[in-house]
Amino acid sequence: MKRICFVGASTTEGMGDESGAGWPGRLSHPHRDRIIPYNLGVGGQLLSEIRARAAAECRARILEYDLGGIVLCSGMNDIARVDGQSRTPMRRLQEAYVGLLQELKEIAPLIAIGPFPTLTARMPYHSEMTGLDLDFRNDDIAKVDEVYKTLAAENDVPYLAVFKGLRASDAYAASLDQNDSLHPNGAGYQLVAEKIAAWEPWQQLVSA
Repeated sequence: MKRICFVGASTTEGMGDESGAGWPGRLSHPHRDRIIPYNLGVGGQLLSEIRARAAAECRARILEYDLGGIVLCSGMNDIARVDGQSRTPMRRLQEAYVGLLQELKEIAPLIAIGPFPTLTARMPYHSEMTGLDLDFRNDDIAKVDEVYKTLAAENDVPYLAVFKGLRASDAYAASLDQNDSLHPNGAGYQLVAEKIAAWEPWQQLVSA
């Protein structure tokens, strides 16, 4: 059995999914006879906080490189604005992302998923975990999506940009509107899972 770790923040954790499965659970279910999935999403974390724990948590579960896989879903907490300023400056965000890519790809084959859109018109989002009013803007997310895509390519990590497709989806927008505007409900997570399921690098990860 191949062990697959899903690394990220609340949208990886599956916050808002009434089934509790999130996109990792929905994505893994058809392959349950071949893989053991581990959801390592922790809501509210910045990329630096994810980096501080991710390698150790993945190593504890993946004992052999060829019998493992890691799916990194870049969160959006760093680019949320507080009082008009992003929580993490771009230079520090890039450093954390590259460091995370390099550390995780040494443990097992690694693929990366880009950030998801929000309902910008309903921002700010009040985070119970941080106590902050977080202003997530789709224009900011689109920019960092391109930055992550470039950094992943430079580090030979397959990257799936889902932002544009989800932003254009009325069904995904409805899933956000029916929930908290930042996290989709189960129907939205199902859309994410379907996009990843159709992606060749994911198919290779679970079939190799």
